[in-house]
Amino acid sequence: MGENMTETQVVVIGGGITGTAIARELSKYKIDVSLLEREEGCGFGVTKACQGLLHGGIAHLTSRTVKYHGDVPLKDHLLRPFGLKENMQNLGREEYFSLAYVLGEEIAQPGRLVLAENREDMELVELIKQVAENLDIRGISLLDRKGVEELEPDVHPKYIGGLFDSNEAVLLPMSWAMAFAENAEQNGAHIYKDTEVKDIEEKKEYYVVKANNGSFKAQHVVNAAGLYADEIARMVGVADFEVSGWKAQMLVMENRDAIHHILCATPRPQGGRLLIPTTHESIIVAHTFDPMTHKEDRSTNEEGIARLMSWPQEFIPSISKKNVISSFAGFLTFNTRDPNDHLLEAPKRGFINAVVSAPGMGPAPAIAREVVRMLADQGLELVTRSDFNPFRNKTRRFIELPEWERSEKLRAEPGYGHLVCRCMKVSEQEVREAVRAGAKTLDEVKFRTLAGFGRCQGGFCTSRVIKIISEELGISPLEVTKKGGNSHILVAETKRCLEPGIGRLTDADARG
Repeated sequence: MGENMTETQVVVIGGGITGTAIARELSKYKIDVSLLEREEGCGFGVTKACQGLLHGGIAHLTSRTVKYHGDVPLKDHLLRPFGLKENMQNLGREEYFSLAYVLGEEIAQPGRLVLAENREDMELVELIKQVAENLDIRGISLLDRKGVEELEPDVHPKYIGGLFDSNEAVLLPMSWAMAFAENAEQNGAHIYKDTEVKDIEEKKEYYVVKANNGSFKAQHVVNAAGLYADEIARMVGVADFEVSGWKAQMLVMENRDAIHHILCATPRPQGGRLLIPTTHESIIVAHTFDPMTHKEDRSTNEEGIARLMSWPQEFIPSISKKNVISSFAGFLTFNTRDPNDHLLEAPKRGFINAVVSAPGMGPAPAIAREVVRMLADQGLELVTRSDFNPFRNKTRRFIELPEWERSEKLRAEPGYGHLVCRCMKVSEQEVREAVRAGAKTLDEVKFRTLAGFGRCQGGFCTSRVIKIISEELGISPLEVTKKGGNSHILVAETKRCLEPGIGRLTDADARG
């Protein structure tokens, strides 16, 4: 381990959506805060592979229905008062809309349409609507077949009605984690990437957080390590829980104007499926439930993909399987002490567990404010900074600018006229600006610019993006990675690829 010791007031462990939101919230005060992220970029963990949903009112009730085990009448199960998890989700969701403006990030509010196939389904959605009204959830509409068709004209004829919640919203998860981190850094927070915590030593009045590239001395430590929060808690002897969950496989499809709202079938206990229109012209088909065998298993399998492939046409028959462009897996996490809720606690002086269960995207801003309040209760002095700047300087995508502004930019910098990513219409200059703003990997460029999000999934633009990254960073193309670590794209120069010892080829590789 490194011998360097950095002194700070608060160490936040974990650069996912929760950790970055906490760092940004702390940057509003005259506090020295350091965020430690084990990956090459913020949001590269569970955040990157989540669905990006900001749940509205009935999502809580449909989720409760899926988790129903029949121990009490379903209505009583649904009428339980909202807990910490749901309240944080509601508070955080509302905050995102104002944050979108100041951080320059996209957010869409398509709403959720729950489709009913028969009378039994209609009785269930009617019950959900009744409970929603009892819980003072607004913006809920019961629909007949005609009402469903007005929202989704191509919906399968088998659906006789449904329930619409106008509150549900969607965003691009990793992009928001990057936005929180950048704005926090802009306001004085220190963001340490590629920094993995190996041990924590507890002293009388402070902690020494030991990482792979140095140590950090801090009065306060916030454990927002996501999947690895149990391991961090174990380092200070407060791990009376484990982080577990479900591996969720998902598909990505082109959205050729096929759907306009989040679609789901009437929820049934222990089952659920979603079609989610993203902010970038695609559809996420979500998701399978498979046991999480280990925390690094992000593989997909043939059985799961086959199941997912059949779902879209159950909602919209005109959707073609040819529109599938990618698949991936993420995790729906929970803690074993209280699987249905978050853990926000201070089990030791100066140490806070912020262990967030799925869904973790929506509650992040509210959890950040609660963690800061808890730190104040622990003795951290909060003095508001008069120079805090909530605005993040993010340039709009070139293709979205009005024609006169595009012309001006093109005259000043011809690189805007060279398309690198044809699918998403991303220019060379935008990629260069992303690298100059801190992107060092293909994934960071992808989530900053959308290059690689389209139909070809980087088939056309990857080589060009690698070239630009290598030029801007002054490194060999062989050193460029997908997401840091050993995720290299290239192994050797083409004309020398069969020579042993060239690039990353070994003698065994060269022999075949």
